[in-house]
Amino acid sequence: MLCEECGINEATVEIRMFGAGGEASVRHLCQECAEKLKGRLPQIHAVDISDFLGAILDRIRQVRSDASDDEYDGECPECGTTWAEFKQSNTLGCPGCYKAFREPIEEYLVRRNGNAVYVGDTPSGGTTENSDVYRMIKLKESLKEAISSENYERAALLRDEIRTLEKTLEGETK
Repeated sequence: MLCEECGINEATVEIRMFGAGGEASVRHLCQECAEKLKGRLPQIHAVDISDFLGAILDRIRQVRSDASDDEYDGECPECGTTWAEFKQSNTLGCPGCYKAFREPIEEYLVRRNGNAVYVGDTPSGGTTENSDVYRMIKLKESLKEAISSENYERAALLRDEIRTLEKTLEGETK
């Protein structure tokens, strides 16, 4: 399709304009004519569709997570602590709360911290399980970065290191 403005170049830009009454008009322009039109109408700006869709998805996730928190009304059978009380105080009433609220706590931690696995300090003389889990998380983050930057040699090395660590962790849990 040729540009509706110059009639010479191939139309690569679609511009949708909406009037005050809600009526829409569509124009198909070449890049050059679109730039000229943009200069005459400064309120026209390009929107990256991936940013737009990402923002919508983030909002949907937020609404769903807020709704799922509000919908959950469980209570610990051992001490009677409710989910609402936990959310208000960030303190569980007893060890039974961990079992009673396992699923919503994991969802809550993932939303709040980005991960449901505790990777903090270990007691002195304690097990290295947390440090191995922490190392695994860091390796996976590095792998994602290597892939996104198209550093495939590093990604292959990280993948192999992750597999080795997974085997080690599987051996510890058996």
